[in-house]
Amino acid sequence: MRLLPTEHKDIMNLLKEAGLDNEILLTKKTGWVHLKHKGGVFSFHRKKVTSLESGKFIDSLEYYVGMPRKPEKVENWLEVAEQLKAWLEK
Repeated sequence: MRLLPTEHKDIMNLLKEAGLDNEILLTKKTGWVHLKHKGGVFSFHRKKVTSLESGKFIDSLEYYVGMPRKPEKVENWLEVAEQLKAWLEK
């Protein structure tokens, strides 16, 4: 999974606001993005879903937060960013 430009921009802004832009290790593995800092990990995943409605293909994005074995589905990218901000403030 590649980060979308808006996701990358938001992540970098949140890290800069928290003063951690040089202290966070960002890795991607099996479709999940992991941000590691001081023994803690924040992970999220974006999944593109295509459905057929009224004879038309409709694309949508689903976001998941947490560890890959027990992900929690969230509403949208803004909720992922809010949870990331809360995690950075811990």
